[in-house]
Formats: sequence, structure tokens, C-alpha cells
Amino acid sequence: MTRDGGASWLGNGTGTGKRALCLLAGLVSCGLLAGATPVGAAAAVVPGSLDQSFGTGGKVLTDLGVGGGVASDAALQSNGDIVVSGGFGLARYLPTGQLDRTFGIGGLASTGFAGDGDSGTAVITQPDGKIIWAGSQSNPAFAFGGTFEFAVARFNPDGTIDTSFGTGGRVSTEFFAPPLQGAQEFAAAVLVQPDGKILVSGSARQGQNRFAPIQGAIARYNPNGSLDSSFGADGKILSTSHGIITALGLDAAGDIFVLPGSAEFSPSGQAGAAVSPAPITASSHGGAAAFLPGGQSVIASSIGVARHDVDIQVQRFNADGGLASASPASDYSGASSLDQARDSAAAVAVQANGQAVAVGSHFLSTAVFGLARVNPAGTLDAAFGVGGTLTTAFHGDDAADALLVQPDGKLIAVGFSENNSTGDVFIALARYNG
Repeated sequence: MTRDGGASWLGNGTGTGKRALCLLAGLVSCGLLAGATPVGAAAAVVPGSLDQSFGTGGKVLTDLGVGGGVASDAALQSNGDIVVSGGFGLARYLPTGQLDRTFGIGGLASTGFAGDGDSGTAVITQPDGKIIWAGSQSNPAFAFGGTFEFAVARFNPDGTIDTSFGTGGRVSTEFFAPPLQGAQEFAAAVLVQPDGKILVSGSARQGQNRFAPIQGAIARYNPNGSLDSSFGADGKILSTSHGIITALGLDAAGDIFVLPGSAEFSPSGQAGAAVSPAPITASSHGGAAAFLPGGQSVIASSIGVARHDVDIQVQRFNADGGLASASPASDYSGASSLDQARDSAAAVAVQANGQAVAVGSHFLSTAVFGLARVNPAGTLDAAFGVGGTLTTAFHGDDAADALLVQPDGKLIAVGFSENNSTGDVFIALARYNG
């Protein structure tokens, strides 16, 4: 099996290759070759191999045209449909990888924001099937494109905008008073509470001050899209103790936990003096940090191992914040020596057996999807891909930004691919056997 899921038909040392040689030789019984797979026997599924039942050879591309927005998050619906979010809005795919043409307009739904999703968007589905998109928009009070604020939109299950939410299905939130030109406020995670209220987190930085810190930002909305005035200051929190907040978790009491800078807030938004270990009853997904049900967490990050050589590492933390394990610095390509490749960790997800999978991009002259699977003890899963890592190429200017784990254990990496010769940007998906 090659790294992009293709197989050599002859002479690859597998049962398939031996059977082909046997048949070419005119032998009646392929069992005459030692180690041959009996005719009619099912081939073993290699963990990390592309799922050939998905899209074309395990991969899907959707052309958004020149300058199309970049896909940055995804969510699974209860029927197996895949909802992808990005600067373009939303797209929905059937479990086979086919674009669901009944969703929105031809499979795509636009938020209608100005400059939406220019930096990180998140998506989640509500229990009633409605879909919440969270990202950013260009603040209309200033020149287009340089000043951003939180933006949230809600869609009906069919991809039409839910006009019962906010104003015409949309809300925007500014964290500074007064806002200054150049403010940078970007949403990165979204979570629906059991009572239907909506938490959105990310970062905020005041404009016109190059020394202004990047602060953690959280807003909580009522189910109708209005800010929840019982939370923080008029529905909002700014935390100078934390940078961008990319993951949200809740315990049974409604306490709010955040990552990657581990912290805890009360249900009303008051910062705790310390983090109290507690089981996590609900959590957001997407981003390079994730909660485990027991209160533990995993964080994937890029680390420099030499000049121009950046690898990825996955760390696992106990519920009290102590380090439980750390993977070795790894190259998605499987290279064990310095190669001046740059590997990014854009998202991480934890499988039911506790294994963590990190996704991102591997750049060395071209950029491709990269995945790595890590055991709870911190070792790479040698059964996955080639020694625990793999890469997948589309156009050669590719990056995975989100990862989904299906109930059957299959993995869906979601990101973008750009055709540099035309400038067209594609939504890119690849599904792998677990």
C-alpha cells in the first residue's frame, strides 16, 4: 500500500501481488505460493489506508473557484452526513463523499457575512438538526478587511438560514468598547449547552496598539442568538491570562473548561483560581486541543527540531493538568532524519480506544495532508500508515485543518487544496480506515 492509498498490482509482496503472478503463470491453485491469500478471501484492511468506498479512491474535492474560502472545521450528523465549514460558509456531504445537492444551493450554504471566516471557523450541530457556524466578519464600522469581530450564524437542517436566530439568522459580537480600527477578534470553537445556550470562544486583540496582548475571548448566546446577560460582562469574557481558546468543555455542574491554556470558569463566567478535575460531559471539537470524557486532554503542536525542520508532537495531560505522556517529535512523512520539512498540527481527535490522531500539513517543496496516530502511552501506533504516520496528496498545495472520527472508527481529514496553476481553491476530504 502506498502512502496515498494506491496499491501496486504486481510484485508488491502482498497476497494480491502474489495471486496476480500466480494467475499470470497459469497455475490452478494460488495456494502453491507460500503466503498467498486464498481466492475469495477478504483482504485485510490496513489502518490508515484510504477508504476506497469514499469519493474517488478515498478522496473528495469540491471546487470553490478562484479565491474560495478555506475549509477549517467539520461535524458529523447523526445520519452520517458530513458538514464542513469555512470562509465559504457550509457544505454537506453524504456518507459516500458525494456532495449533498439538496443542502443549501447545490450543496453549499453561505453565511452572508462580510469577509466571513477569514481566520478559523467552527461548526456544530444542535440536537434538533440545526447547524451553527462560528467565525468572524469584517467589522462594518471600519474599512473592509482590516478589523474583525465574532460572527455566528445558524442554519436549518436543509441549509437555509434560520431567521429565528439573531437578525436574519446572524449575530456579530464586538469585545472592546470602543472598538478601534485593526481589532482582531476571531472565533475558534463553539459548544451548545444542554439548556440550548451557545458558547463561542476564540481570541481578541485591540487594534492600533502593536503591544496589545492576544486575549482569550468567550461569548455566550441565548438560543435565539441574543447575548446572555447573566454571563460575564453582558454575555462576554476577556481573559488576559489566556491566549486563543480553541476548545471548550462542560462538566455536569455547568462549569466551563478551556484549552490549550487550561482554565476553568463558573457557569456565570467567573474565572476559577484553579482547575478542579471533573468528568467532561460535553465538549467542542476541532482545533489542536481536545478533552477526554474523564477530564484529561490532548494537545498537538509543532516543535522545531532543527533549523527549517519542524515536526509534530502530541501531549496527553491528566485531569489535574499534569503531563501524562508525550509522543516523540515526528515527521508525517515517516522520515527519521532531519529533512527540513515543516509539519503543522492543525487538529487532534481521540478515538474510542484512547488513541489520539493529529492532522495538519507536511511541507517539503510541496504541501500534503499529514496524519499521525499516538497510543495513550505516547508511542506512535506502528500499525497505522507507515510506522504511525502517513501523508496524502491532492494538488500539492494541501493542508488538513479538521479531523472527524466516525462511530465505526474510520477517520475523515478535512481541509483545502489549491491548484496553483489556476488559483482555484477546493474543499478536500480524505477518509481512512481505522
